[in-house]
Amino acid sequence: MSPSAGSAASTASTASWRRSTRRTRAERPTPRRVPRVLALGRDAEGSFSLHTYEGPLPAPARVTPDRLTPRHPVNGLRVREADALVDQLAALSRVDCSHLEPAAGRPEFFAWLRAELVRLVASLPAPVLARATASGLPGPAALEELLAPLTVTPRTPGLLHGDLNPWNIVRLTGDDLALIDWELALTGDPLYELVRHLHLAPARPSLRSRMLDRWSRALAPDRTAGWERDAPVYAHLERLRSAYLDLDRIVTGTALDAPNVARAVRRYGRTLAAARVSLTALGGAVGAAP
Repeated sequence: MSPSAGSAASTASTASWRRSTRRTRAERPTPRRVPRVLALGRDAEGSFSLHTYEGPLPAPARVTPDRLTPRHPVNGLRVREADALVDQLAALSRVDCSHLEPAAGRPEFFAWLRAELVRLVASLPAPVLARATASGLPGPAALEELLAPLTVTPRTPGLLHGDLNPWNIVRLTGDDLALIDWELALTGDPLYELVRHLHLAPARPSLRSRMLDRWSRALAPDRTAGWERDAPVYAHLERLRSAYLDLDRIVTGTALDAPNVARAVRRYGRTLAAARVSLTALGGAVGAAP
């Protein structure tokens, strides 16, 4: 074999090895990053669990209280972090949750979610409902009538975190993330999880588009069918939910010390404006300004 032929063979072999390595990495399952359970038990209040708190640990000589404080993407995810989150959502969709909460995991998930929003509004204190009406938000009966025609494409349910606001996402070393605070976890439409996250967390339009595109390619077709039509429907529900919830917090003063609540209250003008846009899109009447 001539030197040039040997060089070409070596180059071809190297290229083949690189392609094989890329395929292996691409096919490697994405880990689901959640805090590790340290203990389970019961007390007078019922059952409980103790967890570690996910976060990078600095070198012993650099340990200070601020360095031990977990870091959250409160100002938005970086590009690689957004990719990592979508990959985690794809991994969650593959969890066998057939034995978990079967009612919410049925194809009627959207009808259940819609009814939950109406139930939430109906449970608000009278002063909050009065303020909502003055702000142009419909009461429970009118809201139920407005939402009744809405439907989404049936999709295979999966495991959902349920509350992926930035304070429930912890930055790890590199661009990895961990998801904490799973008390609102449920089974349901995987599309709802991503749309709800995009509603709760700041993200540039280009990053939102990237996450939706990556999500549509990472999940199985039976979990993504019709997503482009249905994503705006879920977004309307989340805008309305936030308008009612945040107004309740403003009027009652509930949970204002929580950082995510405090930020939401400060931005209520924008939240209410977005809800009014959704009401118009859904065909609802918009009342006077508060």
